[in-house]
Amino acid sequence: MQRLKQILLGKNVLVFLFCLAVVQGPAFSLMDNYNTTENPDCVTYINLAKLNFNENPIRKYRLIVPLVAGGLNATFGRLFKKMEPSTFPGDFPLSLSFFIINTIIICVSGVFLFRFCEAYNVGKLAALAGLLTMLTCRWTAYYAGLPLVDSLYFLICVITLVAIKEKNTKLTLAAIFVGPFIKEPFIFLVPLIFFFSHLPKGKLILYFVLSGLAVFSFRYGYDYYLGTSVITGIMKDAGHANDLLVNMRKIFTFHGIYDILSNIGFWIFVPLFAIFWVPAYRASFFKKAEPYCICYLLCVFAQMIISGALERMFYLAMPLISLFIAASFTQLYKQYSNAENKFI
Repeated sequence: MQRLKQILLGKNVLVFLFCLAVVQGPAFSLMDNYNTTENPDCVTYINLAKLNFNENPIRKYRLIVPLVAGGLNATFGRLFKKMEPSTFPGDFPLSLSFFIINTIIICVSGVFLFRFCEAYNVGKLAALAGLLTMLTCRWTAYYAGLPLVDSLYFLICVITLVAIKEKNTKLTLAAIFVGPFIKEPFIFLVPLIFFFSHLPKGKLILYFVLSGLAVFSFRYGYDYYLGTSVITGIMKDAGHANDLLVNMRKIFTFHGIYDILSNIGFWIFVPLFAIFWVPAYRASFFKKAEPYCICYLLCVFAQMIISGALERMFYLAMPLISLFIAASFTQLYKQYSNAENKFI
């Protein structure tokens, strides 16, 4: 019983439950009122969960979340059906299955994000404030509540940052070998891992080659089974370059800036207060930026400008934004409390 108590009251479990308490309400409300039949991404992933694999040539490879959600639906679908609202548009049991899986993934992401903030010695309450920045972002409810796979890709992004900061081999290998199976944009994280991981470059090259062979073999076998061509998916991926000029123009407009900053919301005032009212923090702000963090922001920016949803891809920057908020809280606390202790 003592061991069970230690596990249940452990930091990771408590952070997970905190994330669950914040996320599940807005995510369920969105899931319950969102017409997934009008969203092509949702339609694709729902069909994949139903084992209908002849789908969009890009999204059809992203099987992990849909298959897990489909398995949950196969197990508890009859029970979920009894809970279905009379006005729900679409397949409620399967949508609820996606909601459960994606909410769990987002909460696990929150545990790693909290760990990432703590690695910078910001204190528990400051790290919690940084975590809340992500949990209350408008896209978090979408990632958790809808039949999408973005939640798992976000988790891989957070794990990658934690792996680099902590020099954690297991997390690095998890990113290298699982990331490519989640979403194709993982390719943008490859330079980040290669140049900033603690692992020797020779080993990293070997791991990336093995990971690439595994992904190519999977795709080749998958397309052979479906009677389709792997080249089609590659050409569709390359087609995202058409969004480049549109997004480059949009990102410098008022509406583009608003779309991006709306991810942060009113939390943006915390770092602004810290920068303008704490002289020491303002002086050291740019000097303390770690190279791998700058590189990660460049990776996010690259994904934004070739994406059809500029602000949605900016959500991938939330780990660094959360850290920024947490560090700003810490500086404000130290400045105005006259205390040497961390914000705990």
